[in-house]
Amino acid sequence: MPAKSDPRAERAVPEYFYRRSLSVRELLPVIGVGVAAGVAAFYLARLYRERTPLVPDRGGRIAAARWRLPDGGQRDG
Repeated sequence: MPAKSDPRAERAVPEYFYRRSLSVRELLPVIGVGVAAGVAAFYLARLYRERTPLVPDRGGRIAAARWRLPDGGQRDG
């Protein structure tokens, strides 16, 4: 059997693609998506951090009940 020619030579595409620099107008949607993702991540992290724990402590009370108001526990009513 005769040897075949290199199959890569038949499928080679003569075009080359290169990265072009983008203008500010073309980058604005990408920047907007990045900012929105950052704000959403910050909001979710803050929401998770500030959530009320629902695990009761040893006395049977909810653990969040131990926190007091900064003015000594008095509320204006």
